[in-house]
Amino acid sequence: MENRLIIAFNISKTYDLLLQGKGDRTSIYDCTRHYWGRVKKQRAELAELAFGVAHGKIVGVYKPATWRYVDYNGGTRIEFEGVEISDSPYLGLDISEYFHKIQNPVRYIGRW
Repeated sequence: MENRLIIAFNISKTYDLLLQGKGDRTSIYDCTRHYWGRVKKQRAELAELAFGVAHGKIVGVYKPATWRYVDYNGGTRIEFEGVEISDSPYLGLDISEYFHKIQNPVRYIGRW
């Protein structure tokens, strides 16, 4: 994993709402791809993979194809469109050490 450029998103809150049938996200993909702040498009475009991480475990793996800025709740956020990698060996891995005591829900993994 360290040899790849990966952007990981902590989706714990929206993931829990999804499991409860609440919120406006309809899939793990929607939880992972939408409405991130504090992410520069130029940097995100370098990512080979995007992880959706819930409670420290990888629950979704995607290959981003395009990144774009969108208006969301009166601000500018970034989102991506991509392809799910449903057979990824990363699914289920515990990467909680990357999010330990970090407030920003976005982490960059690998050699950035």
